[in-house]
Amino acid sequence: MNDEIAELADCLDDTAERLAEISIELLQGALADADTSDQRARLERSVTRARRATIKAASILRESTGAPEPFDD
Repeated sequence: MNDEIAELADCLDDTAERLAEISIELLQGALADADTSDQRARLERSVTRARRATIKAASILRESTGAPEPFDD
């Protein structure tokens, strides 16, 4: 069971990385287009919040199994 949970935590890490990439793409697009619309800003904030929640979920899963965080040395 711990292996399955660790695998899910790793999957969440991958999802968090993809969300970070999307957030950066949104910000770069806004800069390139000189777009200051509230809609794009809200979307970027939502993506960032989702990334943080995903990171937190992965951390909670690892904590529950005693597994180390992926960047701990």
